[in-house]
Amino acid sequence: MRLNTAKRRRSVVGLTSLIDVIFLLLLFFMLSSTFSRYSQLDLGVAGSGSGGGERPKLLISIMAQGPMRLNGKPTALDDLDEAIEAYVEKGVTRAVVVPKGEVKLQLLVVALERLKQSGLKSVSLAN
Repeated sequence: MRLNTAKRRRSVVGLTSLIDVIFLLLLFFMLSSTFSRYSQLDLGVAGSGSGGGERPKLLISIMAQGPMRLNGKPTALDDLDEAIEAYVEKGVTRAVVVPKGEVKLQLLVVALERLKQSGLKSVSLAN
């Protein structure tokens, strides 16, 4: 004996609406996120040329331990801006930065940014 049972139809899931929702979410997150721009420092590398050029009047030695030295004088990072401004007022336009030992990169970048913002025309990195 055969019973008549209603066959269940499988419902078809529409993928089109699902894809639309995913693209809308993607668009929302792309438009609502903030994009940060990486900045760059323009550096001149002090080369070992013939040595006929003018010597820089400002030599900054960045130490791995202890304060940095500005023309041989110990200077804290917080006092660097004021010390550089004094040299800029005297007419100094060039500076050479020499990292000594295992200097942290962040300290070097902060010092280079402050030098560039101080009004020096040329900042070089030497070894």
